[in-house]
Amino acid sequence: MSATARESRRRTAPTGNLLLDSLPRGEFARLAPHLKPSRTALLEELHCRSTSDPDVFFPVNSVSSLLVHGLDGSEVEVATVGNEGMVGLPVFIGSEAVVFEAITQVPGEGLRLPRKILTRELRRRSAFNDRLTEYAEAMLLSVGQACLCSRMHGKVERCARWLLSVADRAPGSEFPLTQKFLSWMIGVRRATVTEAARELQRRKLIDYRRGEVRVLDRKGLEAASCECYAHVRAEFDILRRRWTERPGSRIAPRT
Repeated sequence: MSATARESRRRTAPTGNLLLDSLPRGEFARLAPHLKPSRTALLEELHCRSTSDPDVFFPVNSVSSLLVHGLDGSEVEVATVGNEGMVGLPVFIGSEAVVFEAITQVPGEGLRLPRKILTRELRRRSAFNDRLTEYAEAMLLSVGQACLCSRMHGKVERCARWLLSVADRAPGSEFPLTQKFLSWMIGVRRATVTEAARELQRRKLIDYRRGEVRVLDRKGLEAASCECYAHVRAEFDILRRRWTERPGSRIAPRT
């Protein structure tokens, strides 16, 4: 295969990121030369809060968490980002600072795009703008639901909800999980997190040991979760179907 043919194939082949793969071929071809493969490590900081970052990040098989910080130093997750979206939404709305800290919760592959290239593309008022607007709307619902969940539901329900959210985005049924990380995710002390995880393990819904969690009973875990999981999942399923049906989409329909 010639270099020209390889480059043409690279500009049309699916990336594994749904937002990018929903773009019309011409728009994606403009972005493709600037998308740089990047592997993220566990707990790697992708964006620092209150600072400008040169890149946005499109996960492929990695999962990232967006965290907010309290004045007392506490940290709580407000959203999870997988291959459906992008880390760096503040750039989309023109912010010079990063509102949330973004860290890697499941290591893996992704694609980095320079901030200046994204900004340039947004000036075209293209389909990219539409996709990011739709994704931002879904993320707002997700953030709002997380706030309601922390107020209304118990630790076991919240733990199940979060594990399902990660499992939806992780490449397999097993992924890394520390007590510290889980305490960030559901906003409770580590001792309380341990109780919640042990309860789910007692019900034989998960296996949790040595910093790894494996989902054993998906349907049972869904039953243990609050309705917040299903509500947010439905919103992102609608988004996926909409993107899949767009002309030129390279997203494989969910089977």
